[in-house]
Parts: sequence; C-alpha cells; structure tokens
Amino acid sequence: MLLPSDAAVLRLKAIVEADPGALIRLLQLFQIRNIVPSAVRARRLGLEYIEAEIEFAGAELPAETLRLIAAKAQELPITLAAVALP
Repeated sequence: MLLPSDAAVLRLKAIVEADPGALIRLLQLFQIRNIVPSAVRARRLGLEYIEAEIEFAGAELPAETLRLIAAKAQELPITLAAVALP
C-alpha cells in the first residue's frame, strides 16, 4: 500500500564526472531556488563518474520546475546525463 507521501515523489537522476565539486554544483541548482531535497544519494561508477539521485516530495516541487532544473543540470560541463523522473 502506497502512502500519499510515497506516491508523489519526484527525482532528478544525473551522471556527472567524479569531480570533487560535482555534487555541490548539482545541488546549487536547487539552492538558488531555495529548495531543500528530502534525500540525496550518490555512488561512484568506477573512477570517472558519479550517479546522483536527488529526491523531493511532489508538494515541495512542481514537476515542471524539476524538468527545468534537469535541463539546467544537463548544461553543466560536468554532466553526462540528467533526467527528471516522476
């Protein structure tokens, strides 16, 4: 059974270079909009890349805003791929 809070989770998933500042640059896209994620997970993919997943409750962040942030993340030179997931 899904709880209402579980049903409305939005995520940004990104593959970024394994640069010491990569996660901070990704999170700054939310910070400048005064949005605090409910969860942030990251794991190394070999020596060169990091897979990051940033999670939000649907009530905290409209899906359209998350898609806009994903497009901005894609423009960062450290980003290989970024996608907003419902």
